[in-house]
Amino acid sequence: MENVLQGYSAQSFPTNDFELILIDNNSSDPNIISCYHQYKNRLALTLVYRPVLTNPFALNSARNLGVRISKNNWCIFTDSDCIPSPQYLTEISAEIHKNGRNICMAGIREFILKNDIDTKKIDKTNGYLNTCPRFKSPSNYGLLKDRRIGKIERLPNTEQPWGHFYGCNMVFNKEDIIKAGFFDEHYDGTWGYDDIDLAYRIINNFKVKPIFMKKAIVYHQDKIHLGNRTNYTPNRVEKLNNPNYQYICNKISGYYEFSNREFKRFGLTLT
Repeated sequence: MENVLQGYSAQSFPTNDFELILIDNNSSDPNIISCYHQYKNRLALTLVYRPVLTNPFALNSARNLGVRISKNNWCIFTDSDCIPSPQYLTEISAEIHKNGRNICMAGIREFILKNDIDTKKIDKTNGYLNTCPRFKSPSNYGLLKDRRIGKIERLPNTEQPWGHFYGCNMVFNKEDIIKAGFFDEHYDGTWGYDDIDLAYRIINNFKVKPIFMKKAIVYHQDKIHLGNRTNYTPNRVEKLNNPNYQYICNKISGYYEFSNREFKRFGLTLT
């Protein structure tokens, strides 16, 4: 989290022009409060502690809380392990000014190892983050490059465009999120597909144009290895036992076939 907050404090975008909302889903890490105190005077930073949850993997109810208390017209979603590039918010702002109100946006991840990062070197130049060695991430099926590359660049003219929206780097207009009924909290409790579901409803129901943000990159800090998973970090190729996967396949026509083709593109088989 310290690396993430350092990334936002080193933005080329004016710090007075954005707010950062952290939602704590019953974390056991005592460093969160020290990170908050370290950066609260550098950023418009809000830290929200949630009451005791039945299941602390409550991502979507947390996101919905963040949307409700946010003060601005655009909501940018990311994860607690994703460091923004120094031009991140500047690039997002440029896309909004270029394309207008009726858009939503998705960007890619670069995968780097958490242990290799020197927080003090994260600055406005991007020279440091850009030269960090890349990592074959388990969250990316062991691939070096974001697995959406080859398809996401074609937005909006690609099959199932909502399928390329990942919560670590996506942008929606707050009004569209509200009209769509917020994130579906049925997805809380296990991993994945909540982000795609919201993108589907916004793009499909309101004819919002999906945009690829080529230069708005986040650096995903990897620390979990394939043989060291917890209850909340399931094997990303075990889809058929994932209730979220079953749920979205029933909600979005053709999504099962689309995701199966994507798996085959990487030489994988649904399990």
